[in-house]
Formats: sequence, C-alpha cells, structure tokens
Amino acid sequence: MDLRDRRVLITGASSGIGAEAARQFAQAGAQVVLLSEREEELNAVAYSIQRAGGQAAALVVDLSHPEQVEGLISHVEQQVGPVDILINNAGVGLGATVLETKPADLRFLFEVNFFALAELCRQALAAMAPRGRGHIINVSSAASVVGGPTISAYAATKGAIHAFTQSLRIEASACGVSVSEVLPISVKTGFFESVKGKKYRPGGIVLSSESVARSIVRCAASARPAPEVLPYGLIRIVFVLNALMPVAFARFAAKRYARSTEQKEAQK
Repeated sequence: MDLRDRRVLITGASSGIGAEAARQFAQAGAQVVLLSEREEELNAVAYSIQRAGGQAAALVVDLSHPEQVEGLISHVEQQVGPVDILINNAGVGLGATVLETKPADLRFLFEVNFFALAELCRQALAAMAPRGRGHIINVSSAASVVGGPTISAYAATKGAIHAFTQSLRIEASACGVSVSEVLPISVKTGFFESVKGKKYRPGGIVLSSESVARSIVRCAASARPAPEVLPYGLIRIVFVLNALMPVAFARFAAKRYARSTEQKEAQK
C-alpha cells in the first residue's frame, strides 16, 4: 500500500520507537502528526523531519490527563484532515517488584499505557468507520503474553492492551478498519526509566528502535495487515512453551530470577 499523503498520528513520538517510526513514515511520503508531553524533544523530531523534506506537525499532549485525550482525534482531523493510521505507541515503564509498586504508580501506568490508548482507539474507530477504511496499530509488548519479575505493573497494562486489541480487531473488521498489535521484546530506548527513578535493565536480546519502527511501517504499508507483528519472531517459541507447559515454565523463570537476585546481592 502506498503511504504517500497518508495521515499518520503517532503517540509517544518525542523519542525511541515513536520518533523513529515518524521519520520512517515521513520518508515513505506520509504526513505525520506527532504527540508527546515533552515539547522540546517533540519539536526537535518534527523539525528534523521537515528539514529532510517531510511533512510533520507536533502536538503537545499529556496522555496521563484524560481531559487532554478527550476529543483529540476530532481536534487533529480538524487541523490536518482525516487520520488514516493511528499508532498508539506512547507508554511508560516501571522496574519494580509487586511489593515495591505503589498504588499511585500502578494507576499512572494504566492511565498512560491503557486508558489513553483505549480512548484513542474508540475515537479513531468512530471517525474511521463511516469512511470504511483506516488502520489502528497498538504497540504492546511480549510481556503482554509472558510476564516477568520486576515488571508486573507494566506487564499488566500491556496484557490489558493485548486483550482489548483482540476484541477491537473483531469489531473494527465489520467497519473495514484494520487493527494490528506490535509485540516487541526489550528495546534499547532508555524506556524503563521508572517513575520512581529506578531503572530496569533487561537481559538477553535487546532490539533497536529502528528495527521495531520498520516492523510498524511495513505493517501499515501492507495490503493485508498482520493482526500481530513480532519484531523478534523467535519470541513465539516462548509464547508456545508458556502456553503448553505453564508450571514448568514458571519454575524455570523463578529459578533464573532467584539466581539473578543472589548475584546482585553478592555484588553489593
């Protein structure tokens, strides 16, 4: 599918996956609208796209405030025209155990990661359905299927996105609107800077923002968009093992976490 002159709305576009996706969409000829609460970084991304000859507009929005999310799609369409593709990429992380997670932190993560996303999906579908076309892409996480230690709050928000997106996909298909979910593993973005200032350091394979963004753009450009996009395809094996052998998988994960905790204590 030709992306030229398509209008693409991207949340969390001031850095990481969102910023890189914006650049790649603009390079493909799309008109991108960038959303983030970080004004300086957001304007810098928009300016870099414009300087390279692309079409970009920046809109400062804090998704943790429901009043700023209300009517957002309608506002964007009044400014730039119908939104063809919505990329729900914005999200915050928290590297903390269940006992370390404060109720306020959990609510904040759900407000940004899930509630804002769900409301934007509702608004986008309401706008796209009468036109009989459109594409919603929700950036979730492999943690939405298989959680892990110290990311319980984050995994819970992504699990909610996973289930929500599956239901939305079925409903939207009747309107001619496509819905896809992107499930990356850890991405090198500095994303897991905790709301408490504590960092989560993922182990194993870590993807680049550029590679995940390419997966998003390819999905958007497909004539038959995939319902699920796995930037690291081998993660499917982990999904299958967890589904077929949940007890054994949980014991294995618990042992690895125990060893990791012991090693950290020994290093202190």
